[in-house]
Formats: sequence, structure tokens, C-alpha cells
Amino acid sequence: MAASKPRTVIVLAACGFLLAGLGYASPSSASPGSSDSTGTDGCSAGARTLAQPGSHLYPEVGNGGYTSVHTLVHMVYDADTNTFLTGNQVVLTQRATQCLTNFSLDFERRSNNAAEGPNMAVQSVTVNGRAARFRFAQPAYPGDANGPDDPNPAAREASQTNPAGGPDHNPLPPACTPQLLSDKASARHSLNGTQCPANKLVITPAQPIRDRANFEVKVNYTGRPGVHNDGDGGREGWWRTPNGGFVITEPIGTQAWMPLNNYPTAKPTYDFSDTVTAGRTVVANGVLGSVRHNRPDNQFPGGSVTWNWRSTAPIASYLVENSVGKFHLTERTADNGTRYYVGQDASISAERQKENLAIMNEHQDITEYESLFTGAYPFASNGVFVGTPKVGDQMEMQTMIVFDNSRIDTSTFYHENMHQWWGDNVGESSIEMTFFKEGMAVVSEMLFAARKAEAKAGGPQSKKGQAAFQASLVKQFDRIYRSKGKFWTVAPSNPDAFNLFDDSNTYNRPGAAYIALRQILGSTNFTQALQQIQRAYGGGTITEPQLEAAFAHWLPVQTGTCRARLSQFFRQWFDTAYPAGGGKDRPQLTGPGLTGPGFYSAGGGCA
Repeated sequence: MAASKPRTVIVLAACGFLLAGLGYASPSSASPGSSDSTGTDGCSAGARTLAQPGSHLYPEVGNGGYTSVHTLVHMVYDADTNTFLTGNQVVLTQRATQCLTNFSLDFERRSNNAAEGPNMAVQSVTVNGRAARFRFAQPAYPGDANGPDDPNPAAREASQTNPAGGPDHNPLPPACTPQLLSDKASARHSLNGTQCPANKLVITPAQPIRDRANFEVKVNYTGRPGVHNDGDGGREGWWRTPNGGFVITEPIGTQAWMPLNNYPTAKPTYDFSDTVTAGRTVVANGVLGSVRHNRPDNQFPGGSVTWNWRSTAPIASYLVENSVGKFHLTERTADNGTRYYVGQDASISAERQKENLAIMNEHQDITEYESLFTGAYPFASNGVFVGTPKVGDQMEMQTMIVFDNSRIDTSTFYHENMHQWWGDNVGESSIEMTFFKEGMAVVSEMLFAARKAEAKAGGPQSKKGQAAFQASLVKQFDRIYRSKGKFWTVAPSNPDAFNLFDDSNTYNRPGAAYIALRQILGSTNFTQALQQIQRAYGGGTITEPQLEAAFAHWLPVQTGTCRARLSQFFRQWFDTAYPAGGGKDRPQLTGPGLTGPGFYSAGGGCA
């Protein structure tokens, strides 16, 4: 479709912020000396994890006893020194799901990565405007019967495996994933058995919060934001740049620059009101509301600028974008009303910027093409910007896709943009479900390759073009299905942190499974299933059983035998770890016209 010409971003109308009702419960009758992990009159501490008992994949993240409604990020940031200044805060609107004596947030104020990790301090916390007590605590393993403050050190150990230390050391589940400083395989279990860091900010309000009440939490903090070290030796969070910070945060790096409920199912709406060093641009989620230039003051002798962004759509914790730098940012509104943002770091060479822009200008075409399969684009805006740090990753930050290392490529652009539906609009119910959305993003790369083959053969309206499109998908599936070695040895639904982002189990295997599923359901039914999932689960999250049931609804042969076979298909592709080798040590159900055993019998049934 035709679109209006780009324009340079100018000062717009000021943003407002969401407000919520607030409420306290009756004072607890607990004695002054009692622990803040329990209460009376039906009040108790909120859970300090949202991971399932027995989880060995970032079991330390997430917080219970409330749901996250809205977050205002009020950043006060000196981009020259990479420092959050006085006045820097987050204001979190929460809704209690129980009567709460205390609750927690995830906040990594310090790190074992001294050079790049965070070094921040909390100045104060208020709940509903009243000062609240706060402390930092280690997590205990999910489901610990002795509670979140279990005094047993073994209940607070890091590990990649469950049990945490093997039968000879610690039979308990792990409380957290180790923060590795190396991605070498030899480092994988090197920190198993060490103590988890105290990254739980436990807040005790002046009075308990009553069940179902909205309450406002304000955390004032200062210092240096940084990166989190993951269980695979990778890093993500707030990357220091010469002119500010570059934010890329999957899976849990947001806690290295702000306190929050750091779990995929926690999806509040967001406002950003960021005051930063003059001459800097803030790139965040949603729609830009205003830009205000401020006079010099004690904190910003050279002046400052305040950028206001708003997302009325809920955002998962790892998709929060808030980069600061010398970016050239443009905005245009497409004829369907979607706002498109394009940004690049000003230090990128003019030649490279021109090459990047040629790809970035395809954003609307890519979005409309993917909409043919997944339904209408779910957000009011869509953006992409390219930064300079060599992070080694790109990221589907909601409505503001991020590319590193000064460059963008088209195939990856398709991948990250598909995440706006899969992962962003419909999110994963747990970190173990990462495969579900990465597989769908791989499908988008496959569709891009098939689209090119189709165009070369005569276009989508020609029979040759349609045949070339289908042949390309089959070829791409076959290439993956013929994989050998250790390709099939990790079940996509049961990774550990070290292999969470491996191409085999999280990307290519589920991507191939979706292509096989398309063959089983038929292309029309497959598309209908994708669009129905977006309608049913958009703005929230989906579990593996819900995902599989949604596809099963569109199975063209609705017999008990065929439905049982489809369940077997999902177990083979998503839930089974095979011995190394390939061949018979891989899924034995594929789809019509694909390499491997088919799904239907010769008569079209499932006998």
C-alpha cells in the first residue's frame, strides 16, 4: 500500500499517564519482631518466583501475589557518564491477587561482571505514597516448602540441572541459573553449587495490601546500569555506548537496569518519561508523544531533553526497549494509520546508513506480507533502529526492533518482525516456551525465501510461482529434517539455559515442525489457525497445551485416531530428546509431501 513520506520527529503534544485506584488491608496483628514472610488475618508474602516447581531454566525470576498493570519508567540519565541520577525511578501499578504482607521485584543492582555489569543502589521505596521497608534477598527454589527465606543454603544454590548439585552434593532443585562469564562448554556447569545472588527486592509496605486492590510502588534508584550474564555465557541488558546505552534484554536482562516483575507472563502497559543529556534521542516502545528541551540545571549543566513514549499495549518484561544515544529518528504514518519509526546511530557511516535504510524502508511491505498469514498487525506502531554495539544478536523489542553492529539484513528483519505477533502480541507462558515463538519467526524466514522463489518463477498469481513457493518450503524442511549429529538431542520444550538459544532445538526444529504442521492441516487451515490464535491470545500468553489444542481444532480429519496422531506429532517434535545421530532418532511423523514418514494413510485417514 502507498504510504506518506517520512518526516523528522518534531515536538508533539505532551503525554499523560495512567492512574489506578489504591488500597490497603487492615493492619496485620503480627508482632513487631515477626518475620515479614508471613502474616495474620489471611495475609501472607507474595511468591518470589513464577517458575514451576522443579524448573532449572531461570527459576529465580518472576514474582507472585499480584499482577502487573502499568509501569511508568521515569529515567534521569547522564549519557556522558552512563549514570542514573537523583530522581530516576519506576512507578509500578500492581493489582493484588491475595492479601499481601510483602511482595518482591527482580532487580540486579550488582553483578559478578565488574566491567560491564550494573552497579546501582535503591534510595527509597514507597507503596501508595508511604515509605516502605525494603531489603535484598536470595531466591529459594520454586515450591520450597520452607518458604522463600528457607535458611538452608542448599535451597539457594545455582545450577543448570535438577537436582542442583547431583546426588552426591545437593538433591534439591536449583534456585537460580548460574551467571556464566564464558560461553565455552567447559564453563557450563562450573558454577553449579554456588550461591545465588540476592536479586530479589523484597518490599514490606506500612500496612498489608488487601486482596484485589490496586497499589502503586515507587522505587527510586541511582547508579550505573549494565548487562546480565546468562547461563550460556551471553550477555544482555544495558550496553554502554559512547553516547548512551543500547538495550537488548532477552531472556532476563531488563532487571539489570530497572526493577520489575521479570517474567514473560507479566505484561503491563508502559509509559516512558526519560530526561537525558541534551543532544540525545530516546528510543522506546509504543508511540512517541512529546519531546521537551530543558534548561541547564545542577544535574545537567549543558541542558537536558525529556522524551515521552507510551504503549497502551501490554509488554512482556524482556521486550521493554529504552535506548539512549545520538540517533537519527524519523516517523511516518502509513495510510492504514500505523506509525513507522526508523532510527540509526549517527556514528554509522553514511554509506552503511544508506544500505541499512534501503532494507528498513521495506518494513511496511514485510508487515503487510506477514499479515497475510498471521492476521492484522496488532499494534499502533512499528519501528526498527540500528545501533553500534557488537552484541551478537538482534531483538524483537515490541514495536521497536533492534539491530546491533551497525547493520541490518532482510531475512533477519522478516524474523524479528514476525515476533511482533509471535512472542510480543501472543507471548510465551514460561521461558521454556521460547521455542514456540522462535520457531514461528524461523517460518517467516522460510516464507521470505519462498516468496523470492515465487517471484522469480512468475509471481503469486501464476501456477509456476505457486509451485516454486511450495517447493521452496519443502526443500527448506527437508534440509532441516536430514540433520544428524546432536541436532535432535535436546527437546525444544525442555532446554537448559546453556542451550536455550541453540539453533537446533529452539529455532530450526520447531520451525520445521510448523512447516510439517502446515502440510498436515493444509495451507488454508494453517493460516486460519494462526489468525485464530492471535485473536484468542493476543495481549496475553499461551501454554503448550493451548497452542496444540488450537492447531488440533483445524485438523481436517477430526477422528479420534487422527487427533491422537497429532498429539504424537507434537510430542515427537516439541517434547522428545533423541539419541545423537538422526535417522530413526528423530521425529517419525512429518507431513504429506515431505521427507520422512507421512501423517495420513494412503486413504487419507490415520489408520
